Amino acid sequence: MNIEMYTVEATAYGPYAATPVPGTWGPYEPISVTRVTAEQVAVDLNVGDAGCGLTAAWDGADLVFTWDQRHLGEEGSETVAPDADDRYRIGGLWPWQPLQTTQQQFTAGAMLRAALAEQGITVHTDGISPSYAIPLDPATPALEIYNRPHLLVADRNPSVEHPLDVHTGWVAMLHDEDGVPNGRQLYGPGAGTGPVDCVADSLAAATAIADWLTARR
Repeated sequence: MNIEMYTVEATAYGPYAATPVPGTWGPYEPISVTRVTAEQVAVDLNVGDAGCGLTAAWDGADLVFTWDQRHLGEEGSETVAPDADDRYRIGGLWPWQPLQTTQQQFTAGAMLRAALAEQGITVHTDGISPSYAIPLDPATPALEIYNRPHLLVADRNPSVEHPLDVHTGWVAMLHDEDGVPNGRQLYGPGAGTGPVDCVADSLAAATAIADWLTARR
């Protein structure tokens, strides 16, 4: 699957990992995203761009966009239902832009979160540790994730919200039922300490983590 990173043109919203919909693609054409990514798009629209005249709300599995005259000069709505692959094709309401690697307003952590969202995975953080946690049991309460079996993901520096050009590679370590690292590294860039391509590394890490979780379940 050809996964690409997109942003909303001329904004700091994103990045969103997605796949282009087959056919001729332009900035107002839809991109195909997972439910996790669609949820982030809705949050960014409602919170980050509040007052633009366009909002998003969930109606069961459907994502409903509603707008007033401030957005397109007239009131209207559009419902995006999941397709046969449970993906959402979102487009036509604002211009998408493929991510440029020079867009340094995005952090390495944003790239990883977007890549994991493409795999249907949401990460958690306690706001203190320079890392992300992924519970092995999705039902784990948020406040208990770091004390239950989980994967801990961090950059080798370590850091998460660092600039793309100083990213040195994600490392994913397994933590046991007491939240203690058991020494098992599920993903890592290998030898070397210099910067690596953050987008490629984030996509590779997300794929490896998703494959491991799928095999485990």
